[in-house]
Amino acid sequence: MTRTRRIMLGVGLVLVVLVVGITAGGSSDEPGPAATPVATQEQPEAQPGEEPLSTLPTPESVQTSVFERALSECSTYDLASLAGKYDVAVETQEAVAVAVGEGWARQFSAGQDSVADGRDGCLQGFRRG
Repeated sequence: MTRTRRIMLGVGLVLVVLVVGITAGGSSDEPGPAATPVATQEQPEAQPGEEPLSTLPTPESVQTSVFERALSECSTYDLASLAGKYDVAVETQEAVAVAVGEGWARQFSAGQDSVADGRDGCLQGFRRG
């Protein structure tokens, strides 16, 4: 066998192993978290010029990013600053947390289901800040 053939065979073998690894890593036998029905979720109003958030399921990695960014922002900035940034009329932690969650959901082009994750992250951030 020539050196070139051995190299090509080695590269082919590596590719097969990668494809099998990626395919096997993408499936899970464990059920995911129970989803909240879309009909029971409150749909925040889109501002003029904004598209409404999608009602399609958001990937878990994106929901996690929305949660983390909201937690970080709400643990860093005070309630009044966030209320001003997100144009919240009533300065309560709940109202600001929903606005922050929606803001990050829009930033990540996530669905409506990720707003609650952002809200929860923000409320945890207020407790840490």
